[in-house]
Amino acid sequence: MSQTQGDNARGKDRRASRTARSARSVQSSQPSRVVRASTLVKQNEQDASSQDIAAQLREKVTVRPKTIDFDKRRKEQKSARRLYWAKRVSILVGVLGVLAFGVWALLFSSWLKVESDQIRISGAGTWARIEKIQALTNAQVGRSLLLVSDAQLATQLDAIPGVASADITKDYPHGLIVRITEETPTAQLLAQDTKQYTAVDAQAQQITTYKDAAAGIPVITVPTTRSGLKNQAVLESIAVLSDMDAGMRGQVTQTTARTQDSITTALNSGYTVVWGNSSSMSTKRAIVAKVIQQLQAEGTNSGTIDVSAPSRPIIK
Repeated sequence: MSQTQGDNARGKDRRASRTARSARSVQSSQPSRVVRASTLVKQNEQDASSQDIAAQLREKVTVRPKTIDFDKRRKEQKSARRLYWAKRVSILVGVLGVLAFGVWALLFSSWLKVESDQIRISGAGTWARIEKIQALTNAQVGRSLLLVSDAQLATQLDAIPGVASADITKDYPHGLIVRITEETPTAQLLAQDTKQYTAVDAQAQQITTYKDAAAGIPVITVPTTRSGLKNQAVLESIAVLSDMDAGMRGQVTQTTARTQDSITTALNSGYTVVWGNSSSMSTKRAIVAKVIQQLQAEGTNSGTIDVSAPSRPIIK
């Protein structure tokens, strides 16, 4: 019994001895680790920094109660609205100011005003009375060119006896160019009291008065110009002459009319035409032109052609 216990004790000692040798062998195989103090300080600083950052983040995300001052908020809103409308009003006032200045500059300032020495008139003086034309154009002096109506001024000039048409051009900044096309008078009245001639247009309006007869314009002898323009026979004679073509009217050397239905013209070609009155003038003109052509073809250079009844012309 004692021998067995002794063997067991020796076995435990051998095992303990092998375990101790094995532990020493493992320790000897691993390198020794040395920890420096500076490394520990750095780690402590990093840990502290991480803790500060975490604290800051927690502080940011922490929901804190907020107190709203409604009176202050309303005042801020009112102030914002006032500023908004103040800006809008300022812009509107600025725009209106610019527009007002533009209107004044273009319409009422001297920048575009018509000046009398800048108005040029051409084409008038023979039949159309230049003083009547100037009276209308001078009425535009002092006005802005933008306010001058070309069409209205042209219409006014067209109404002047002796003016066939008028063309108006604005010559910026201060001028007007007026081009007149004159109307050849329809007839000239020879007044027996003054021995002067008065040119009249197709509407029996007086154009101008002069001493010597104008060539190529039919003459109608009247006691006075005033009485002649009131005489129905004279007025009908003017109407007949105005309905002639310019070529035939230029051949008329004399016009007589005992009544308003007996208008008679003498042509420089030697023929006398009895027109009657001014009705059916287109038909009468065609008949007279054809008859004259036939008479000239026959060698007849004079005669009387009565077309007062155009359906039954009479040749004498």
